[in-house]
This record gives sequence, C-alpha cells and structure tokens, in this order.
Amino acid sequence: MTFKRRIITAIATGAVLVNALAPMAFANTITVSGNGENSTSNVSLNSNTTTQVVQSNNANISNNVDSSSSTGGNSSNGNTGGNTSITTGSATSNTTVSNAANLNQANLSNCASCNSGATDVNVTGNGEHSDNTANVNNNSGVFVSQTNAADISNNVDAKAKTGGNDATSNTGGNTSINTGAAKTNVTIGNAANANVAQVGNGGNGNSGGSSVTISGNGEYSDNGVVLNQDSAVVLTQVNEANFDNKVKAEAKTGYNTANGNTNGTVSITTGSATSNAAVDNAANFNSASLDCGCATNGVGVDINTNGEDSSNYVTASLDNAIAPSQVNDQGFWNGVFSNSKTGGNTSISNTGGSFDPSVTTGNGTSNNTVNNAGNVNTLGNLGTFTFGTTFDFSGLWGFLHGFMI
Repeated sequence: MTFKRRIITAIATGAVLVNALAPMAFANTITVSGNGENSTSNVSLNSNTTTQVVQSNNANISNNVDSSSSTGGNSSNGNTGGNTSITTGSATSNTTVSNAANLNQANLSNCASCNSGATDVNVTGNGEHSDNTANVNNNSGVFVSQTNAADISNNVDAKAKTGGNDATSNTGGNTSINTGAAKTNVTIGNAANANVAQVGNGGNGNSGGSSVTISGNGEYSDNGVVLNQDSAVVLTQVNEANFDNKVKAEAKTGYNTANGNTNGTVSITTGSATSNAAVDNAANFNSASLDCGCATNGVGVDINTNGEDSSNYVTASLDNAIAPSQVNDQGFWNGVFSNSKTGGNTSISNTGGSFDPSVTTGNGTSNNTVNNAGNVNTLGNLGTFTFGTTFDFSGLWGFLHGFMI
C-alpha cells in the first residue's frame, strides 16, 4: 500500500557506554619486613574507584495531521433529454504516525570498576621493640542513573468522501449516481522510554579475598593492621510517559440525492465505506543485569610465631551493597472516533420510467484497535521477554534502535 501521507518522528535518544569506561582494578600488596629493632614503620593505602553514569532524556512530540480525500460533492441538475449520470472514483486517506523516543543503554561489562581488587598485607620478620602499622582503605562503587520523560500528543483528523452527490430535476433519460469506495486508514505507533543496563559479565570482576599475615616478629614488637573494604552498586531506572492520542476517522459514500426526475430510470448505488483506526502504545521498560560478583570474598588472617610480649591486632571491615531501583509512571489517553457511512441517500418525487427508483448501498465497516503495553521491570538476565500476547521487548528495542543508526 502506498501512503499519501507518512509522518515519522524520531528523537535521538540516549547514550551507549562502551566497556572501556570500566577501569581495571589491580591487587595491592603491602609488605613490612626485615626492619631492625626499635624501628617504626607506617603504611597507609587509600584506593578509591568510582564509575558514575548519568543518562537523561526528555522528549516532547506533538503531531497534528489533517488528511482529506474527496471525489464526491458533484451535481448534475436541471438537464432535459438524454441520460444523466454521476460516477465517482474511490477516495482513500492513509495516515501513519510513528514516534520513537528515549532510549538509554549502559554496558559496564568489565565489573572490575566496582571493586579495587584484593589486598595482601604482610608484616613479617621485624626486630624486637619495633612498631609496625598498616592502614588500608579500599572503596569502590558503580552508580548508574537512567531517566526518561516522554510527552507525546497525536491529533489526527482523516476523511475520505465519495458521497454528497446531487442529480435532481432532470427530464428524459435515465438518472444514475454511482460512487466509488471511500476508505480511511489511520495508524499510530508510539514507543518510548527503554532503559537497559548491564553491570558485569558473570562475576569476572570479583575482587577475590584479601589476606593479612603477621608472623615472625620480635619480642615486644607492636604490630597492627586495619583493613576496610567497601563495595557498592547503585542502579536507578526511572521512566515517565504521557501519551495523548486523538483520532477522528470518517469514510462516507452516502448522502446522495436524486429527486424530482421525470421519465427514465432513477438509481443510486454507493460503494463501500471503510474506516480503520489502530493505536499501539508501548512505554516504560526497565531491564537490568547486575551479574558482576562485585562483593569481596572475605579476608584471610594469619597471626603466628611472633615473639613474647608482642602485641598483634587485625581490624577488618567489609561492606557490600547492591541497590537497584526501577520506577515507571505512565498515562495513556486514547480517544478514537471512527465513522463509516453509506446511508442517508434520497430518491423521491421521481416520475415515469420503466423501473421503480432504486437505492443500493455498499457495506459500511468500522474497525478500531487500541493496544496499550507498559510498565515492565526485569532484574537479572537481559534476555527477551514478552508482555501480553502482542508486545515483544526485543521488537521495541529494535524499533527504537532503528532510529539511532
């Protein structure tokens, strides 16, 4: 089918983050060993790794379409002698509105960015009366925020008309009105607000365990290790969508008049009138995979064979947090008025003729379809999922992505 009018509105959408944004993390090794008596050794290590991603889209789309196709409204009146006829061709109005907006994709597959790696601390072989201290702070975090807001308004007035013809007050001969078919097709597709985030690729970024060893130090030595390891993944996905669709679709072949004719056959024959309106709304989809194994694997502590009256202590604090948040808010308003008319024809006050006046109308058909799909959150695998029987996430993804490439 060739459409007379086609509108495609795409708001380029979002950001794609490549794996390079996830910095590598390396293991740290601290060794305090072989220092003489009465020595003082202090080691402080602060390792901070942060990856912060902010993606925000705001789309405001307004489409106003007035489509009209008419072959009717013809007149043939007051003729004397001979046949009088009005024959119209078909009238077709096709309107397609496609809106695609607001797509965020974040891929941080190298999950090393969410931890600072294992730390090995060795305090060994130091002399008597030595004072040895190691302070280690490892802090790491991944913060991903994806936000979409879409306001889409479509206002479509589509008309196809072959009727409204007039053949009156003709004398002699046959009088006929024959109209072609009238058809309106209105299709509106709205797709907005998809967030997809992948942090990690199956746990390869796991930092492993840290180890602390205090051994073989002389008598009266004072040995202390303080180890703090914090890891956090914070994911926020927020969508807000408001769709307002107003569709008025009319197809008319009727409202023809053949009155007051004298002598001859009088007939009115209309074609079919068909009105089709379809509205598909899809909005607000969050999908996240936090398969990164970002939590640390604990600490191994070994304190042994230190001299008499030595003082040895290890303080370890490990905190891990994964905090996903997925929020959707949508409002769909669909007003569809579809009207198909073949009636309203008149054939009165006709005189003479070998056959009675006749009025024959075609079929009148009005088809309306409205599909709404929205507000889906998935946490885990990024595989394809379906909503109801008509919506496929991969289809939305392809539809949106198609406007970006």
